[in-house]
Amino acid sequence: MSTLAAGTGAGLDPVLADRVTEALLLAGLPVAHGGHGPGVRLAPDPAAGAVVLHWLASPRLEDAATAGGENPAAATRQLVADAVENALAEFLPALGLDAELTTVRAAAGLPAAAPPVPYSALPPVDPAVRAELVTAVRRSAALAGLPLATRPGAAGITLTACTPTGLPDLGWNPSPRLPAALRPAVRDAVRHALGVALAATGLHLTWHRPPGIEPQLRAHGPSAA
Repeated sequence: MSTLAAGTGAGLDPVLADRVTEALLLAGLPVAHGGHGPGVRLAPDPAAGAVVLHWLASPRLEDAATAGGENPAAATRQLVADAVENALAEFLPALGLDAELTTVRAAAGLPAAAPPVPYSALPPVDPAVRAELVTAVRRSAALAGLPLATRPGAAGITLTACTPTGLPDLGWNPSPRLPAALRPAVRDAVRHALGVALAATGLHLTWHRPPGIEPQLRAHGPSAA
């Protein structure tokens, strides 16, 4: 699946491209500048007067997916791309772009970027999470092209130890410049994408819904397959 953003002319509408790029960065997703991933690639669709958004995974997965013969990497890449592109269609309306199925049409304007929101001083990777589980998450995320947060409050995947199992609950931090009221829409959409994309790239994940708290996306380590 690809996502379209309405534009004009044979090339990228620079105003629309800037607005889409800003929305992606506020959501915490990388942009594939020059068509090189990982990240969201913007390309013109002159027939539709639109900007087409494609998710590019890591170069390793993208290259493997284009190899000839019987190729499971192609199916993996498609699962990853579909998961992230579905998330785009889900959260971009909250960021000022009107989405209908796979088409995203420019709205009146993006919300103004806010001053960085207050955030917990806890590290993005909980020290209580076992090292082998952190490594498994990092490997799958790198293959899918999805970043891990590198410092408290930074954009990317976070790992919080679940009680009492100690398994990591995977979360998503948007950019700290994203207004607080819009963060849940982005966080929830991208977390759903993580559940599909990281499973496709070899991580064993399960959803748990403990009473009284938000659902947890738990990582158990590399999948058996």
